[in-house]
Amino acid sequence: MLATRSGWLMTFIRLMSVARYRFIAELTTWFVVFWLACALLVYAFEVGHSPRVHSVGDAVYALLVTMTTSGDASVQPATAGGRMVMGLAVIVSKLLTALLCALAAAVLIERKVKEDMGLKMHRLNQHIVIMGWNLKGPQIVRTLRDDPDHAHSPILVMADLEHKPMDDPLLMFTRAPYPVRGEAIERSCLAQAATVVVLANYAERQHADALTAVNCLVARRAAPHARVIAELLDPAQRPYLEAAGADLVVGIGEVGGFLLAEATIGNEKARRLLGYLAASRRQGVAGG
Repeated sequence: MLATRSGWLMTFIRLMSVARYRFIAELTTWFVVFWLACALLVYAFEVGHSPRVHSVGDAVYALLVTMTTSGDASVQPATAGGRMVMGLAVIVSKLLTALLCALAAAVLIERKVKEDMGLKMHRLNQHIVIMGWNLKGPQIVRTLRDDPDHAHSPILVMADLEHKPMDDPLLMFTRAPYPVRGEAIERSCLAQAATVVVLANYAERQHADALTAVNCLVARRAAPHARVIAELLDPAQRPYLEAAGADLVVGIGEVGGFLLAEATIGNEKARRLLGYLAASRRQGVAGG
């Protein structure tokens, strides 16, 4: 219980540190204070004169329906003071309501823009992270969606793109440099990922595998218990990816993206085949 309260308190403090959220809280506070103050004035003016105001609760209700809607026709002030207070309440409430609606719309628009641009802070756990994006990305996502155990698994893509690469409701996007660094690691909840797939950067001709190795190091450090699968372009660079922490290394020429996609869903046959191919290459290098 104490931890829950501390979590809510920290969330509130973070929200209040942002100017727009603080302004919304201030406007809401002013709205409530003005509402209650006017209700007390209406009670003072109308009690004993209006047949519908017999208590403070009746006055509070009368002001509430007046300030938030067009008013209740059955609740009408009988005194001049009550009419003045209700008239002022209507004018001020419309201004406060308009400001609150405008701020709320601005927050929603900003959140949507951040999500589309990959700048949203996600809250995920045991999800699948795809670092980078190339032609293998769509095949991996389709394979995951076709698998019953991963049909509804959350997938997060970390890539240097302008927007989300695929139209999938459970596919999230975080804009990140290549290799991955900075705030993108926190936004993607990389530390809580169950599987990390590191795709090669085809645009980088000379140092693609070196960049992949750096991403493997980042993934292994951030998520020491995650399963890291890396795509390899140059077979001679396999030892470096394995040393960087990759559990499985899939070469670009190994049946295209099939093995990469199957390894992502944890296919045991694909894992064994990849192990056999890796062992064969080591023996070939040692024999040569």
